[in-house]
Amino acid sequence: MIAETKMYPESNTIFISLHGFAELEETIKEVDIFEASMPSLPLKEMSLIIDCHDMAAFKPEILPVLERCYVMYNSFKHCVLVNPQKVVAKSQLQRVAPKADFQGHFVDTVEEAWAIVKG
Repeated sequence: MIAETKMYPESNTIFISLHGFAELEETIKEVDIFEASMPSLPLKEMSLIIDCHDMAAFKPEILPVLERCYVMYNSFKHCVLVNPQKVVAKSQLQRVAPKADFQGHFVDTVEEAWAIVKG
């Protein structure tokens, strides 16, 4: 999977764009790096947008990692995920969210995500 991260300081937002298929080892490594950076950030004042539009479905062994991510995402002021185009990937994202008590939002476009963040 290719992950591109951009910071938008004017809106205190991290924007992550995900593309393609996620391998387990690579995903765990990236999640570990992201989690390690979290204590240095004012998360309750920050928003997170994750654009999953171009993301492929996950292998079943990645779903527990996704659940771990959702728990981390709850630390942000706002977390908005843009739904994947692929139906299976969208179903996986939304099915795992309740297990982690994910408090964020699922939307269909990046524009909708920005509208929630900018309130």
